[in-house]
Amino acid sequence: CIRDSDVCGLFGILAGHVRDLWIESETLCAHRYRMAHRGPDDASVWSDAAAWIGHRRLAIMDPEGGREPFVIDPESDDPCVVVFNGELLEHLELRRRLEREGRRFETGCDAETAAVALATDGAAALQSFRGMFAVAWYRPARRRIWLARDPFGVVPLLHAVDDQGRFVFASEMRPMLDHLGEGAAVDPATVGAYLSTIRLTVGERTLVDGVRTVRPGHVVEVDLGEKSLRPTTMAWWRIDRTGPVLEGLEADKAVAAAVESSLEAHLQSDVEVCSLLSGGLDSAVLTSLAIDRRPDWRTFTAVGGDGTSDPDRDAARLLADSFGRPSVEVPVLDRAESPLDRWRRMVGALGVPLGTPNEIAINALAEAVRDAGIKVAISGEGADEIFGGYEPVLRIVQAIAASSPTEEVAAASLIQSIAWIPPHRQSELLHPDWIEAIGPHEALVRETAASIADGGSPGDPRSYLRWLQRVNLSGLLGRLNHACMLASVEARPPFADRRVAEVASRVATPDLFQVDPEGAARTKTTLRRAFADRLPSVIVERAKASFPVPFVPWANSMLADAAVREAVAPLLADPDAVLGPEPDPMIAWPLANLGAWSLATGLVLRP
Repeated sequence: CIRDSDVCGLFGILAGHVRDLWIESETLCAHRYRMAHRGPDDASVWSDAAAWIGHRRLAIMDPEGGREPFVIDPESDDPCVVVFNGELLEHLELRRRLEREGRRFETGCDAETAAVALATDGAAALQSFRGMFAVAWYRPARRRIWLARDPFGVVPLLHAVDDQGRFVFASEMRPMLDHLGEGAAVDPATVGAYLSTIRLTVGERTLVDGVRTVRPGHVVEVDLGEKSLRPTTMAWWRIDRTGPVLEGLEADKAVAAAVESSLEAHLQSDVEVCSLLSGGLDSAVLTSLAIDRRPDWRTFTAVGGDGTSDPDRDAARLLADSFGRPSVEVPVLDRAESPLDRWRRMVGALGVPLGTPNEIAINALAEAVRDAGIKVAISGEGADEIFGGYEPVLRIVQAIAASSPTEEVAAASLIQSIAWIPPHRQSELLHPDWIEAIGPHEALVRETAASIADGGSPGDPRSYLRWLQRVNLSGLLGRLNHACMLASVEARPPFADRRVAEVASRVATPDLFQVDPEGAARTKTTLRRAFADRLPSVIVERAKASFPVPFVPWANSMLADAAVREAVAPLLADPDAVLGPEPDPMIAWPLANLGAWSLATGLVLRP
C-alpha cells in the first residue's frame, strides 16, 4: 500500500483517546483509492498504531520529488506529519526566509515549503500562504491534528468523528461514505438548502449528517486525547480592506496590477499549463496575459447548445483569432460518453449531487485537456463575485437594500428571490416529515445574514458582494475543482486570490457596478476598463452569459428513470403530481440530482 502507482487527494483516520485504529490497511487503501483521479501519479502513506494518513499525488511541482506525506523533524521529540493538496504560490520567498532560520529542504516542491512552515510556526504560518490549498498536519507526540483551507475554498476538505470515536478526513465525500458505511444518513437542513441553492454545504454542514467541511479561510483543530472529540474552528483569514479608496484610473491601474500579479503567480508549474477559454471577459483577460508570457500557450473551449447556435463558441473563436492561434473546441454533446451517463458517473464517483448543469460540460472539457497531456488549466471563475458581475443578482440586492431591511430579513428575501425551489414552495411540495425536519431554514438564513453583515450594511447593495464571495464563490469553486479533478486536471482560478480580493474591496462601488432600477446596468466596470486596450471591444462589453446546456431535457430524462423516481419519492408529498410527465425545470434539476445521488450512494432520502 505504500506505493501503488495507481491534485492530490487526502485521506486520514486517527484514533481517539483509545490510541488504537484496528482497521485493516487494505480497507484504508481502498478508501484512498476512491480518489485515484485526484492523484494518478503516486500514492503513499504515513502510519503508526494510532494514525493512518494517506496521500494521492498529481505531480506538478518537482514531479520527480515532492512525495507526501512529509515528515518534518522526524528525529525530534515533536515530529510533524503534513499532507498538502493544491498550490502554494510564491513559495520560494517563504522558503528563503525559512532557510535563513536554519531550515533545510530536500525537494523543489511547494508542498514541502508549506510543510516546513507549518512544522515551524503552526497555524500562524497560514498568514504567509498565498494560493489554493487544503492541508492537514499532525503532531503525534501531542496527539493533535489541524486542517485548513485557502481563503476562498478552491480545494475541498471534509472531516467527521465516526461511531468509534475516530477522527476521519478526506478531500471528497465518497471515501467518507465508504468509511461511515450504513451509519451514514442525510442532513435535513442541508438537503433543504440544496433544494433552494444547489449548494452542497451550509456553513460547516454537508449533505451527510455529521460530516463537516472545513470552511474557506478557516482552520480546524482536534485534540485526539479527549474522550469525546470536539473539533474547534477559527478563521485564519479575513479580507483586509485597509487603505485608501480606489477610484477611476487609480482603481483601473491597481486592479490591472493585482490581476496580472495573480496570473503570473498561478503559472507556477513544472508541467504545461493551459487555459479554459469561454468567450467571456474573464477568461479572455487571463489568456491574453498568459500568451504574453508563454508563446506556445494552448486554450480549450467547450462547445454546447445544439452544435450550431452557441454564442460562447463564436466569441471564443473571435478571441482565438485576435490572439493569432486556434482554440481546441470540445463539443460536449458529441463526447463518447452521453451527458446523462457522465452525470451519473460524476455523482457516483464524488459521492455528492451536482450543483449547476455546466459541471457536466466542465468535466468533458477537462478530459480533453487531460487527453492533450496537460495537467493544469487556468479558469476565469471568481471575477463576477470579486468585481460585481451578476446583473440579475445585483438588481435583486439593490431592491432588497432599498427597503432598509434587517440582516435576517435581507437574507430571507434574497433566498426567496434566487432559489431553485424557494422555502415557501418546499412547504407545498415536500413530505410533512421533511417540512418538519428542515424547519424554517435557520442555518441557511443565518449563514446568508452573517455574510451580508460581513460586507457592511444590508441597506448597502455593495455589502452583498461579500455574500457572493463567501457563499456563492466557494460553491462555484468547489464545483470547478470536482469536475476538473475527476479528469485529473488541476483548475486554477487567479481571480479567486486573496490579494486580488483585497484590492477589489477598496475600489469605489461606482467603479465596480452601477444598476439603474429602471434601465441600464454596468458591471465589472473597472475590470473592463483595466483591460480594454488588450481585447476586442465586443468582448470587453459582452454581457455575462451562462454556458448553453440543455439541462431541462437532461433533468426530465433522469427523472424518467424509474429507479431515480423511486429514490426521490420519499422527499415528496405527492410524487406523481410533482414529477409528472414534464416537471417544472427549476424543480426537476435539484430533484433529479438528489434521486441520482441516493441511488448511487445508497443514502435514503428520509429525514
